[in-house]
Amino acid sequence: MLEERPHHWLKVIGVIIATFLGAFLAFYFAVDMTFNRMFNPDYQIRKMEKAIKHQERSFNKFEDKFMDNPFEPKMAPMLVNLVREADEYKVIVDLKPLDGNEKNVNVKLNDNVVTVSGELGKIDRRGEKIMNFSQAFYLDEKVNADKITKERKGNKYIITLPFEE
Repeated sequence: MLEERPHHWLKVIGVIIATFLGAFLAFYFAVDMTFNRMFNPDYQIRKMEKAIKHQERSFNKFEDKFMDNPFEPKMAPMLVNLVREADEYKVIVDLKPLDGNEKNVNVKLNDNVVTVSGELGKIDRRGEKIMNFSQAFYLDEKVNADKITKERKGNKYIITLPFEE
């Protein structure tokens, strides 16, 4: 029994030394990888680019929220386009901002002026939003009001205004 004790303590000491050695090596490799990564120029460049993008997004959010002048008109994308063809005019209305509903579009013809207008009201969690637009076009030729056609193709609402003969 006396002979087994020294071997028992040697095993315990060996396990303790192996544990400390393993922990030291793991710590050493983790620190070494961290320092190599920190001083790697590519890593630093990616980190700076990420920080710059984050700052740009933050600034854009701030600008959108606080730099808006409610009395200044905003430039909206063109909802209405006029195309002149050989024997007719085509008024093309983009329905995407109007929830894809052509019922939100009004067309009036008065002499040689065609007026396209519309309105859409939306209520969401941030409140009520009302969008309206109106655009008038002076036409060089006299339009035959009896032959005006309206059709929908995808998200486009096309009003055809044929010339008078």
